[in-house]
Amino acid sequence: MLQRNSDLPYVIPDEPQSRPAEGWQYPTVDLREMGRILRRRYKMALLPAVALLGLAMIYLLFTTTLYTATSTVLVDPRRANVVETNQSVLSNFGTDDATIESQTLLIQSVAILVRVVGKLKLTEDAEFRPKPGLLDPIKGLFRSSGPSDGASPEDAAKSRSVEILQRRMKVTRQGTTFLVDIAVNSESPQKAATIANAIADAYFDEQVRAKYEATRIAANWLNGQIDELKSRVVASEKAVEDYRSANNLMVSQGVTLNDQQITDLNNKLIAARVQTAEARAKYEQVQDIAKSGGDPGGINAAISSEMITKLRTQFADIAKNEADLSSKYGARHPLVANVRAQRRDTQKLINEEIRRILESTKHDYDVSRSREASLQQSLDQLQGVSTSSSQAQVRLRELQREAEANRTQYESYLARSKETTAQESLEMPDSRIVTKASIPIRPSSPKTMLILGLAVMLGLGAGSVLAFLADYLDGRVKTLEQAEAISGVPALAAVPLIGARELAGLARRGRNELGRYDPKTTKLLPPALQPPLTRYAIDEPGTFFAEAIRAVRLALQRTMRSQPVKVVQVTSALDSEGKTTLAINLAQSLAMLGIRTLLIDGDLRNPQVTRALCPRADAGLLEVAIGQTAPEHAILVDRSTGLSILPSTPIKEVEFITELMFSDRIVDVLDHFRHRYELIVIDSPPLVPLVDGRALAELADRIILALAWDQTPGEVLSHAMDLLAPVRDRVMGTVLTRVDLSRLQFYDYYRSSAYLKPYGAASLHAGAAR
Repeated sequence: MLQRNSDLPYVIPDEPQSRPAEGWQYPTVDLREMGRILRRRYKMALLPAVALLGLAMIYLLFTTTLYTATSTVLVDPRRANVVETNQSVLSNFGTDDATIESQTLLIQSVAILVRVVGKLKLTEDAEFRPKPGLLDPIKGLFRSSGPSDGASPEDAAKSRSVEILQRRMKVTRQGTTFLVDIAVNSESPQKAATIANAIADAYFDEQVRAKYEATRIAANWLNGQIDELKSRVVASEKAVEDYRSANNLMVSQGVTLNDQQITDLNNKLIAARVQTAEARAKYEQVQDIAKSGGDPGGINAAISSEMITKLRTQFADIAKNEADLSSKYGARHPLVANVRAQRRDTQKLINEEIRRILESTKHDYDVSRSREASLQQSLDQLQGVSTSSSQAQVRLRELQREAEANRTQYESYLARSKETTAQESLEMPDSRIVTKASIPIRPSSPKTMLILGLAVMLGLGAGSVLAFLADYLDGRVKTLEQAEAISGVPALAAVPLIGARELAGLARRGRNELGRYDPKTTKLLPPALQPPLTRYAIDEPGTFFAEAIRAVRLALQRTMRSQPVKVVQVTSALDSEGKTTLAINLAQSLAMLGIRTLLIDGDLRNPQVTRALCPRADAGLLEVAIGQTAPEHAILVDRSTGLSILPSTPIKEVEFITELMFSDRIVDVLDHFRHRYELIVIDSPPLVPLVDGRALAELADRIILALAWDQTPGEVLSHAMDLLAPVRDRVMGTVLTRVDLSRLQFYDYYRSSAYLKPYGAASLHAGAAR
């Protein structure tokens, strides 16, 4: 049987660029690609959702309906206190999260739930009694003791009811507030509200009881401690006064008089040292000027003196006047002499003033040193006195601390005793009910829509993951880009799949011709009796199938214009990949253009071309190769297309076929036909299972590799290219066959039926029908 082919036309450049035959990897999946994956594998994506939805519905049918009642409690940090006291024995709640969370745990504690069980008699309620289960006998084998060992039957029943109630209730805090919700589930709405309110009341009772017990214990203990503390305070205060009198340690404003005097003298001594340092600096400056012979008027005291400033100003005016008079009257004029005398008198006054300042600097330095020494002497005397009394002060401070601690403890205990006595008669809970539980009108469990929604969502999620995983693991070639990436050679075209219904309709047209056919006189089947798929490109030229064949033909013609090409091998990696259909339609298309074309059935083991076109042929490639038949007698000519066909008769000796393909006889046959035909198309065996196709590849000028769409694995294609490595430069390209255009849109939208609808609806339906 001939194989049905499929996909669209796709033309490649004249000079295909060779790529390394590396393992192909899927590109990064974007959102559009993810959508395509889910569309092409929607059944796998929906199956887990349907299964989970069914399980969810079964669960909803058999599960018990429960009602939830909620009572809201405020854990108030501001304690309501009737008596005027500062603090209770059991202190008020804190405002931190740990305190509030502790109260939520207290509400669901066993101590409170036991009160609820006893008050409402839940041990007699069938809902709060454990129901026998199928696994109870097995669980009993692993118990070390029975549930009632060491306890009365009533206590054991109450304990089991408490466990069930703990599972049926939920205590939660509302966000970061002081509000706590007490929610209880029950099969009865009325019972749920009653239990929720009873838990809140039991919580309040427990608070009051705990406070009363704590207050009573504290009052008894405080009364026993006050008398002892009172005598201890009196004794410690008396010891402080006696020690102070014995050691003459008088205190003023919290410190002794000696310490106050030391502090004052120390401050004065620091100030005197600063003043002495300043005076010494001035004196040393004067001494340095005197030793160096510099101008004493440059010292700071002389510069800042108002008298010196005035005298220097007067000296400058006189000098200026002297210069004017000298220039006007001459140096010997009486007026000039008079002014010169005034200038000398002024300079003398300036020198005397500077000398006085220098003497004053030395005097100030002597006074400062004397004052500093006096203060240091007084401080040393007081420190001597302070050192002698330091040990006594240490002991005094120790006695004072002890007396103060006793006094503080006594006052605290006395105050707490009064407060406790007042609170013992009145205690109130630190919490209050904000909202009492009301009878629910709708069931809270099971949540039908939520469960169904989650089942659908989880199912769709799991199904999507399975779909993505299956698509990722699917290494079959589905697009021209994949074929190019794996093979490293251009993808020439994609030939669409032709539906079986359409092929059957075309085959019915040959019924009338069947009666006139005589296999004895005509070895080649008439066109009407040939399989419709072998002549589809000729009979249906407007289809995308024919367009794909023309695309392969165009690529071959371009190569023939630039390079000498005579023999074209059409092969595939595996069997049933549509190579025979591609070879026949390509050869017919070339012959229709007037090119002298010969189609050779090179698959001696499985001659599909011969079965499809000339099943009654008595001579073929083998007979021509061994010289048994002349080439002209073995060739059959299709008058409708002008195509010459060299069939292949059945051969039983398989070993002979292999040796024939590697012999010079095949080379001689091809050389013979090279001079008589413009192009020779060979339908060769597949490459991977048989070596015959690889042998023919050594003799071909160009090789076209057919790949079955969504059938040929990528690793098989890569292996086939490795087998063709010695003649890799002759591989013209690959052709995808049997492409389902309706499914191709999920892999390559722009070559699918969805994108090609505007180019001919009739041709599209003809080329993609199933």
